[in-house]
Amino acid sequence: MIQVYKGFQVKPHKQYPNNYIVVTDGKGGKIPNVLDTMFTSRGIAKEEIDRYLSNKVKDVKSAETIDQG
Repeated sequence: MIQVYKGFQVKPHKQYPNNYIVVTDGKGGKIPNVLDTMFTSRGIAKEEIDRYLSNKVKDVKSAETIDQG
């Protein structure tokens, strides 16, 4: 079963259905390196998506602060 979560799909791996992978929701897009792996549960995959998005927001805020410098 595919589950959409914050712009990503969490779905079972084709060869290893007990593990989950993360792909972009919609056409195209590159999976970040931290999400390009197999997860043992949907919950862990969601935690990593949250962590990735949280760090991404922090990086953008840091860049804006430097630009205003």
